[in-house]
Amino acid sequence: MSKTIRLLLVGLSMLLLVAVPAAALAQEEAEVPRWPLAHGRVEAILSAGFVLSNAQREVTVSVDAETAYRVPGVEDAGLDDLKVGDTVLSLGRRDGEGGFLARVVGVLPPMPFATLKGVVIAIEGPALTVTTVAGEKVVSTDDETQFSVPDVDEATLADIGIGDRVFAIVLAQDDRSLLAKSVAVIPDGALGPIGFRGRVTRVSDDKLDLSLRQRDVSVGVTADTRLRVPGVDDPSMADIRVGDWVLVVARLKGPWRVEATAVAVVPAMPAHRYVIPGEVIGIDGTTLTVQDPNDQHLVMTDEQTQVRIQGVEDATVADIELGDQVLALGQPQENHSLLARLILVKRPEPSESAAVSPDLSTSGAPSL
Repeated sequence: MSKTIRLLLVGLSMLLLVAVPAAALAQEEAEVPRWPLAHGRVEAILSAGFVLSNAQREVTVSVDAETAYRVPGVEDAGLDDLKVGDTVLSLGRRDGEGGFLARVVGVLPPMPFATLKGVVIAIEGPALTVTTVAGEKVVSTDDETQFSVPDVDEATLADIGIGDRVFAIVLAQDDRSLLAKSVAVIPDGALGPIGFRGRVTRVSDDKLDLSLRQRDVSVGVTADTRLRVPGVDDPSMADIRVGDWVLVVARLKGPWRVEATAVAVVPAMPAHRYVIPGEVIGIDGTTLTVQDPNDQHLVMTDEQTQVRIQGVEDATVADIELGDQVLALGQPQENHSLLARLILVKRPEPSESAAVSPDLSTSGAPSL
């Protein structure tokens, strides 16, 4: 196996660093979430809902005519636009029979890993400018970026020069910049590998059928193909499921023949990036400090943030108090902070003494 291919496999294995370890699903009946929120992988589409799974449980989510959907790239989305394998956040409420009825269903994108191939035209500090078939791309590197250069042991960025043809595995950041996980120089005269991302539609022992953005493709898999599946040691084809997003590094074997050198299941975008639950321990203007069981987080708000507090009409951020339990949903920011689009508030239960306080007795109630 060439050094370039070994490097690409290292880059694919780094996908696992951002994945949540897989766990066996509990063998128990579906549960209603503690908060009015359910998230997980879509395992089945039902006539009036769907089944989600995560590391703790399975949840059956019902929908009705009032359920709203948010699916990337789809206008006026509905239940028919959900697919097995989607990662979903669902906000809802308990129905009259103790189940979970979704009011809003949002599909989260997979982690934005991709491949890039082109010619280096500039190097400035830790960043490469690469001209590709899609135009010029600026790719940053860091201390964890792996490099491979022909005939160079333990290559670094300094070993890459202007005019080199490179193949890179990149991760899109929140600001849409590209961070290289691996960069390999393609030897002179070599075609170099190809890379693409797609969704698995069929799995067999020696082939994966994938749906790409504009076409379907079959990828041959051999005994030499390296597989990477988050949370699975020594994975096999049986560990790849229909609906999974995969990143493929492959070589052309002939017209319309593609053989995979490596296949990595792309981890789902972690749901916790979009949700912060916990107790409000600080309020600084329109920014909340929220303590969850493990850490503190900032929840920022603006004029588009909606607040829901039971018993408070037209609630705003100004109505949130220290000690409130909140569930904030919104757009991820740096350091696991959040720009909230919706904040649900649970007020602490009144103490027993407060419950029998004279101020709450019926003696002061107006007569009917």
